[in-house]
Amino acid sequence: MKAKKILLLSLMALAFCTCKKSSDPETFFPAEIGKVTESLTKSFDSLNLKMAASAATISQNATDTAAIRNNMLSLFNSSSFILEFSFVTPQGIMQIIEPAIYHYLQGINISGQSHIIKAFQSKQPVLSESFLAVEGYYAAVDIHPIVNNNQVLGGITALFFPHTILGRIITPLVKNQPFEIWVMEKSGKVLYDQDSLEIGRNVFTDTLYSSFPELITAAHLIDSLKTGETYYSFYQTGTSIKVVKKTYWSTYELFGTEWKIIWVKPE
Repeated sequence: MKAKKILLLSLMALAFCTCKKSSDPETFFPAEIGKVTESLTKSFDSLNLKMAASAATISQNATDTAAIRNNMLSLFNSSSFILEFSFVTPQGIMQIIEPAIYHYLQGINISGQSHIIKAFQSKQPVLSESFLAVEGYYAAVDIHPIVNNNQVLGGITALFFPHTILGRIITPLVKNQPFEIWVMEKSGKVLYDQDSLEIGRNVFTDTLYSSFPELITAAHLIDSLKTGETYYSFYQTGTSIKVVKKTYWSTYELFGTEWKIIWVKPE
């Protein structure tokens, strides 16, 4: 009996070792991707808590324009990356904007913007995709509708450059490192790249990428999956030298909008 027990234990140990080798292969996934998503979560959580509190305050009296202006100014003074905050009426009019440099835009109708429509219809916060803002540049908006008794009383919008918040997070992570990190919207638009000339270009359609079918294929794969790994060829940053890049990615998601955090290293 003792011999049988020893044999059984030996077989169990062998099976455990075999399973561990087959189910736990040595894998690599860049820790920096997690650091980017963690920092984005922290920054946007802080912003959204303040915007939600402001929306709740304004919902008690959405006609007190002096109080609303003070609210917008307070939001701006407490933010480190937002270009402007605005109060938008239920009709889509940018009624109150801070800081003062953007006062000239007060009265503009933005009711046709897709994120305004979505936020007011769903009565939920929305993070827009990059779009051409009335300010004259491409940016993104975080919007919180103001709701009282299920009635939309307007909304608070926070306008920002995605490359600003992404740059301040990514730059220290890639400094003096052999790898790079870039960020893409699901639509294929580059939100951040260490080569600033690529920011705003669309990987799917821009002629810069047309001679690199592997990159376009990889971008479609990245677009379709939350996380994964692949290869593609493209120029080494800052040069005209073509290299193959090992690629890993994951997805940062806020209010249904996805940003693809992409880590690449030349082989």
